[in-house]
Amino acid sequence: MEYKQSFRDLYQEAKEKYNIQQAPKLILRKDIDNAKKIFGRTAYYDPGNEEIVVFITNRHPKDILRSYCHELIHHVQNERGDLNIGDTLSPTYAQDDDHMRKMEMEAYLKGNLLLRDFEDNFKK
Repeated sequence: MEYKQSFRDLYQEAKEKYNIQQAPKLILRKDIDNAKKIFGRTAYYDPGNEEIVVFITNRHPKDILRSYCHELIHHVQNERGDLNIGDTLSPTYAQDDDHMRKMEMEAYLKGNLLLRDFEDNFKK
């Protein structure tokens, strides 16, 4: 499977599964300085611009796709209006805000399962 095609196919699967109304913009960012940091960024979702930014330098393609799936779930949450409730400005929002903690839990669970199901179906 071609790398770019995997993003398209993953999006289509998520769109059908989670009823995504508007496709988020995807930005694949190369950043050597970020890649050198043990806790550098892997990805983030910008709800105001509906953008998913995934850092790709020195990462395994499957890990990149996993980050994309996680951020896709944040996009789903944004479309539901769930990202308007909590505090996302704090660097520790996922620890300090109960609602945002639940949003992160959902993104980790559903994002990982989205990729796992996609991969398992691809292997068939």
